[in-house]
Amino acid sequence: MLLKDLIERQDGIISVSPTQTARDAAKVMDKANVGCTAVMEGDNLVGVFTERDLVRRVLVRNLDVDAVKVSEVMTKEIVSGSPNDNLRDSEMRMRQSHIRHLPVLDDGGKILGLLSIRDLLREQTKELREYIALREG
Repeated sequence: MLLKDLIERQDGIISVSPTQTARDAAKVMDKANVGCTAVMEGDNLVGVFTERDLVRRVLVRNLDVDAVKVSEVMTKEIVSGSPNDNLRDSEMRMRQSHIRHLPVLDDGGKILGLLSIRDLLREQTKELREYIALREG
């Protein structure tokens, strides 16, 4: 299976602006029940903001969640995938990069989706169960 197959199942991309506050981003993530949001300037992905960013870069440093801007604490070094990347290779890249969220970008750098390690592992587990059922049946 390819990343584009998982993206097709998503409802859309959850995003915030770099000028929003950390609390604003946390509320957006909470409402969508996700652990990461894309940080967008117009149509351009400029970073990601994760629960880990909130804890390590805001709370632990005693920064004011109502004053600090997402742009000040977001992850700017983005590891991304392409729509035609397969799940297993993408999961390995995520593990090696110590990340839990993978933006999927087209050839022009436009974001198509944002996948979590859980999304990839859930699909791999489903594939393994189907394989086992075929072998046993």
